[in-house]
Amino acid sequence: MTAFALPLVAAQAVLMLVDEAVFHRSRRLGAWESWGHVADSAAFALVMLIPAFLDPAPETARLYAAGVIASTILVTKDQWIHARECGGNEHWVHAALFALHPCVMIAVGALWFAGEGAALRLALPFAVFGLSAYQWAYWIGGRRARVEAAGVDNEFYDELGERWHEGDGHAIALLRAETPTRLAYIREALRTEGIGPGASVLDVGCGGGLISNPLAAAGFRVKGVDLSPRSLEAARSRAPQGALYAPGNALSLDEPDGAYDAVLLMDILEHVDEPARAVAEAARVLKPGGALFFHTFNRTPEAWLLAVKGIGFVSHEGPANVHAYGMFIKPRELEAAGAANGLALKDLTGIRPVLGAPFALSLLRRRVHPEFAFTLTPSTRVGYLGRFVKA
Repeated sequence: MTAFALPLVAAQAVLMLVDEAVFHRSRRLGAWESWGHVADSAAFALVMLIPAFLDPAPETARLYAAGVIASTILVTKDQWIHARECGGNEHWVHAALFALHPCVMIAVGALWFAGEGAALRLALPFAVFGLSAYQWAYWIGGRRARVEAAGVDNEFYDELGERWHEGDGHAIALLRAETPTRLAYIREALRTEGIGPGASVLDVGCGGGLISNPLAAAGFRVKGVDLSPRSLEAARSRAPQGALYAPGNALSLDEPDGAYDAVLLMDILEHVDEPARAVAEAARVLKPGGALFFHTFNRTPEAWLLAVKGIGFVSHEGPANVHAYGMFIKPRELEAAGAANGLALKDLTGIRPVLGAPFALSLLRRRVHPEFAFTLTPSTRVGYLGRFVKA
């Protein structure tokens, strides 16, 4: 019996090594698969503890059978990702591993009831726990360290092109889904501050013009500046009358003092090395009584989970480091930067995804559902937006 089980275990081990060392590293796993592989290995090892330490009996046999079924089902959970991202050779390896998985567990169960393979039954769960620890260290801990060491990736904006405005697979689609809520907030706040159509607005880090173009269409005189030439092209391609776009650096704006009725710092503060300097520059070009709008992320565990890790759960395109946790900003830090430049914090509110069917479907498909939406919330633990007014 042991002679029959050993080749199955050896074949599974070799195929797992090939899958881990060749295919996974070549295509680099996303967040779902990274956490999922740790769960797969840990569940397999837990089930293997039963024949390793318990005596065979009807009760323990039923427990083992339930564990075998649950573990066999669990390892198939990534197939929706495999179907899209894997090549033919990796599909063959996965098919063989899915077939071997229950076979190995059944063979170990047979050894258990036959009173054989004590060394194998004892060694197998600890070997798989070791694999789980490696997967945790490399794919989760190591991935996080690599992303943080690289910092935030601002180069991918030059690769977006029309994906600024179309498509559901890239992380930028989340920004599009968030735009209606942020735009509604800005419009209402402008009205409250008495800043109406015809007023001058500077959109710093305008990207593809997601906010600049609607404001220009509403009658505002909008200038958008950004360091990404391709993003500016995407903004110009859909620009209405009243929208002007030019290269510009948030840390050194080529604009005169007090030139604008409103300045926007939306989704840029967490992308620059000196956010306080960006606030200072925005304050400099703002007229007295003008409004400075901002949106960024809080430096909290919740923001790390949703704004760093969570992006990979709902989109399959884009870099791993769209955001870097270390560059997130606490509200009190932003308020202090504003106060140092003559800005009074007028409003602060949180923003979060709307939980519901579109949110769930986006997680399942790893594509941003057309009805994925955001809403304002009192909590600023994740993303937050607000405005300063210049004294």
